[in-house]
This record gives sequence, structure tokens and C-alpha cells, in this order.
Amino acid sequence: MSDYRPQAPVSVPLTGTVSRADDHALVQRLVRTLDPAHPAPDRLAAELLARFGSAGMMLSAPVGALDEVTGRGTAISSLLAVVREMALRLHRSRVRHTDVLSGQAGLEAYLQACMGHEVIEQFRVLFLDGTFRLLADELMGTGTVNHSPVYPREIMRRALHLRAERLVLAHNHPAGRPEPSGADIEMTMRIVQIGKLMGVAVHDHIIVGNGCSHSFRAMGLLG
Repeated sequence: MSDYRPQAPVSVPLTGTVSRADDHALVQRLVRTLDPAHPAPDRLAAELLARFGSAGMMLSAPVGALDEVTGRGTAISSLLAVVREMALRLHRSRVRHTDVLSGQAGLEAYLQACMGHEVIEQFRVLFLDGTFRLLADELMGTGTVNHSPVYPREIMRRALHLRAERLVLAHNHPAGRPEPSGADIEMTMRIVQIGKLMGVAVHDHIIVGNGCSHSFRAMGLLG
């Protein structure tokens, strides 16, 4: 017979500024919801936050990394992956229904959720129409821990097929800080130049990693 006893509810603020204590309360509540019989949700919440830094970064983590904290014999990491997918779909819906110019913070949060905790480098492209509405968000390349192949002509071919007028490029830096490298800048400028010839503008290139992001446009690298 199980010795599980219902535990007192945890108060969690669902709006406004989120503190470290709020994150802990939210993760603790999530653990209790996903596994009501878990013997130590408070301790597991602390361990998850110690490993990943925040509730958001925890949800961005791959299942294997979550398993290392929750234990491979539990279903928590798989259930968290479902929660993550739901969160990504919410982010994607918001990005799709707003323009990039007015939703930059949401766009960067979405890209962080998509790629911030990936262990290999990914390169994705957001294809936009003339009013900065999202037409498609596509993964255009995956590679190693510090490199992903990028084929500018394939990007432009896809842009023409979608009748996109603007692009937002994005990739992650799994092994280091998200500041652009010389190779990142050179590759971006090559895409910009090819885009000019084909009537497709590169609006921004966003690099995510280590819980933060860097925008080429914000840094003045795209004029």
C-alpha cells in the first residue's frame, strides 16, 4: 500500500516579474503535478534549477539532460518534454500572429526555447512577408558543437518559393558565449549580399546561448 500523502499547494505567481523563489515554487508545483507521489518535490525543484538556471531553461533542456537530474526510472523528463512542446507551440503562435518589429523580445524568447539548450549547433531561418509576418520557421542545418553547415543559395531558393521578402537568421552557440564570431559575421554578410541580388532582405541574425541572445541588428552589424 502506498504511503503517499497529499501535500499542501504551492503558491505560484502566474504574471508579473519572476524571481528565483518564484521559479522554485513553479517547478516544485510542476513536479507535484507530474508525479503526485514524488517523495521530495522541493529538493528535485532545487536540483533542476541548480542544473539549468531557471524554469524556462529547464523546459528548453533535452530529455537526456533532464534524465540526469530526475532519474531515468521516472516519467518526469518525458512529461516535461510534452510541457516544453506546448510552450513552444504557444511561442510559435505568438510569433506567427505579430510582426517581428513589435515582438522582438518574444521572438528571442522563442528562439531561446527552441535552441538555447541544444548540444549541437543549429541554423534556422524565419521567412517573413513584407509586413514582417511569419511565413515559415525552418531548420536549415545542423552540425557539431561549434559548427553547422549553411548554404545561402538554398536559403534564398526557399525564400523565393515561399515568396518571402525578409529573413531572420538564427543559430545557437552550444559550447560558448553567444557573441558572433568572425565566421558568423562573414557568413551573414554573404547571405545579405546574395539576398540583395534576389530582392530578399536579411532583417536580423540572432544568436542564442547560455540563457541570453545577441542580435546583429541591435549591435549595428546590419546597418
